[in-house]
Amino acid sequence: MRLKALALAFGLLALQTAAQTATAAAQDLHTYVGAGLRPPVDALIEAFRKETGIAVTAEYGGSGQLLARFAETRTGDLFIPGTTFYTDKLKELDAVADLKVLVVHGPVLAVAPGKAEVIRGFADLAKPGVRVGLGDPQAMALGRTAEDILDKSGQGEAIRRNVTVRAATVKQLALYVLDGNVDAAIIGASEAAQNPGKLSVLAIPPDWYEAEYAPVAVLKTSAAPDAAKRFADFLASDAGLATFQRFGFPPAPKM
Repeated sequence: MRLKALALAFGLLALQTAAQTATAAAQDLHTYVGAGLRPPVDALIEAFRKETGIAVTAEYGGSGQLLARFAETRTGDLFIPGTTFYTDKLKELDAVADLKVLVVHGPVLAVAPGKAEVIRGFADLAKPGVRVGLGDPQAMALGRTAEDILDKSGQGEAIRRNVTVRAATVKQLALYVLDGNVDAAIIGASEAAQNPGKLSVLAIPPDWYEAEYAPVAVLKTSAAPDAAKRFADFLASDAGLATFQRFGFPPAPKM
C-alpha cells in the first residue's frame, strides 16, 4: 500500500509539473523591438524570466521594418519601437490593447576616431570629402529625426550630398562610425553612452528636433494578453526604468 501511495504521489507531482510547464509555455511571449533598444531590453527580458518564469523572444530590427512585418503577419504580443510614431501607426491598424511611454530616445552627432579635429560641428559635415552616415527614415525612428536635424542646421542639402550610407538600425550606424567607414553620423545618445571613449560626441541643439519617446504597446493579437501586460508593467516599473537609464535611456517625463 505504501509503495502504491508513493507511486500515486510521484504521478501527481509529475502531472502537476507538466501542467505548470505547459502553462508557462503557453504564456511565452514574442515582442518586436527597435534594434537601438536591444541592450536594456535583453537585460530586462532575462530579469523578467527569472522573476516570473515567462520567456520572452525578441525580434530586433528597424522599427519601420518591424511594423511592416507585423502588418503582414498580424502575430505577436508586444511592440517596443524607438518612437511613438510607430505605435501611432499601430493604433491606425487597431492593433494596440495597451500603451506605455517608457524612455527618451535622443540623438547626438558621433565623430569617428581620428576625425575630431576635422569635424567640430554641423558646418564641417558639408565640407567636400566628408563621409556622413544617416539612418534610413523609412526603416528607423532616428532616420526621420536626422532629416529634421539637417533641415534645421541650415546645411541640409550640402550635408546630404556627403551622405555615403543610410543604415536600417542604430547599431549598424554606430558600427560604421566606430569602424571608420564614415566620418560622422547622427546616432542615439544611448548608443554613444555604450561606447565611452571610442567616439567623439557632439551635442545637437534641442530646438533642431522633437524628442522621441520609446513606448511599449501590448498588441491585440497577443495570445497571452495578461502575461504581455505583466511584461509591459515590468518594463515601466521603477526597476525597469532604472535598467534603461543604465544603458543611456532616461525616463520619459510623466505625461
